[in-house]
Amino acid sequence: MNMLPGRRSHLTETVQSGLPTWTERSGEALILDAELHSCDRFYYRAFGDCDVPVNLYSVDGQRLVETLTQDGQTAFPERFEAWPSEANGPLFLTEGGELFFLYGKLDQWPSAPSAVAWVCVHISPAWFKEQTDTALTTSEFVLLSHLLAGHDLRAAAQMIGASYDTKRKQLQQITEKLGVSTQAALLREVSLQISASVLEDILKPEVRNPEVSLAQELYGRDIVIHSITVGDAREVPIWEFGARRGQPVLYFHSMLAPMVFKPDMVDALKQRNLRMLMMPRHFFAARNREGSPQMQVLSALSDVVDYLCGEPVVCIGESAGCAWATHFARFFPERVSEVVLVATPQAAQPEAMLRKTPRTATVFAEVSSRIRNDARVVAGLTRIYNSIARVPSLARRSLDFMLRQAPSDQETIEQAFESLRLADWLRLIANDAARASIDEVAHLQSDWVRDVFEMDCPARFIHGGQDTLCPIEDAAAMAAAVPGASFRRFDGCGHLVLGQEFDAILDEVFPAAA
Repeated sequence: MNMLPGRRSHLTETVQSGLPTWTERSGEALILDAELHSCDRFYYRAFGDCDVPVNLYSVDGQRLVETLTQDGQTAFPERFEAWPSEANGPLFLTEGGELFFLYGKLDQWPSAPSAVAWVCVHISPAWFKEQTDTALTTSEFVLLSHLLAGHDLRAAAQMIGASYDTKRKQLQQITEKLGVSTQAALLREVSLQISASVLEDILKPEVRNPEVSLAQELYGRDIVIHSITVGDAREVPIWEFGARRGQPVLYFHSMLAPMVFKPDMVDALKQRNLRMLMMPRHFFAARNREGSPQMQVLSALSDVVDYLCGEPVVCIGESAGCAWATHFARFFPERVSEVVLVATPQAAQPEAMLRKTPRTATVFAEVSSRIRNDARVVAGLTRIYNSIARVPSLARRSLDFMLRQAPSDQETIEQAFESLRLADWLRLIANDAARASIDEVAHLQSDWVRDVFEMDCPARFIHGGQDTLCPIEDAAAMAAAVPGASFRRFDGCGHLVLGQEFDAILDEVFPAAA
């Protein structure tokens, strides 16, 4: 049986005519050997040191590499009975009572031979126990495997050869072991844990996205990195910190880096049973289609939040992230229970909307105004910013100069350079997301004030009393103008108040978790 579909090629006919005396092997078999040899070389180069068992499959479900376990057997079937019609994913399959994870995004491996359509990973009960810290019986694991593969409980029971009531009771035991209350929550929790662990293993540093590698170097096992596709949307990167089953919090990061400038951030979240989700939007380019790039990003994020959480979440926006948080809350109100705006940027709106007294102009407001009115400024700022950000010493001196009148901010930035790899983040954004920071400045003023007034959820404003980049007077006036909004001033803090008062802010926003 031929593994490679398609009609006989001109190359096949050439091989056959050139080897008339080789009667034992057809031309197509020779080409097939060449293809399989290239698959072997690619397989061992890309997956030879993975902790999980891996194999490669063709588009029609044929195994491409002969891999053996210690007992001389292979964990992978020669061909799957049920097979997806196209390479997409990730997804789960069951075969012979075993569970397999399929990943079809081959663009992660540019050197993959054309015969390879899927990377297949065998999920054993022992590996599952190690990753989830949950021991399931053989029968429980088989049932969970069928549910992950997309079968409903009644169909799974029939395939296993057991009664529906028996498997319904067993499902309750599984949910109790994993600390969830519903079948939907169980499948969501388990599929995310398996996907994150498998992808961390099979995506090697040389093919991972550079921001993923940097985040993992910085946070280690304290970060879970998801790549989620909902429906026909594109993959959305989501980073998760804190208590894995805690109350979800959606964080919109500042302009400098996709992080909170707080070294013990993860411990603070775990202590309060909070689970912080964040999309590193610098590294998520919108598709070239109708609609604003900002709305494309937030629409994809809305689908992912619904999938991950299944309930409205508290959104925290910091600095440049405030404009994204308010836009998200305005257009996707069913996803948000409250918006917390920390260190809000100066609003580019008529003064009558906020207060009658003149405002102090800031560099952010000036730059944003110029960007909106002159595209040449964008090109110039891009060159200047990226040139500075690529050189750690220049980036550090520039931030010190900007924050020279705010000692608390200077101290926070100093700590970020020393222990949070801020120089690496700035350089990475400059090299791999060159326009991202300039786009962030433009979005600072993109009608986010209007978004605040049109949100359906409560708003909470938090600001540092010594914020020299975004004066506190504007934030206080905004809070006073928005119906039902609250305002909290932290004296002794600057623009980076979230990192400086992270514990106190969490306790105020989530009093039940304090």
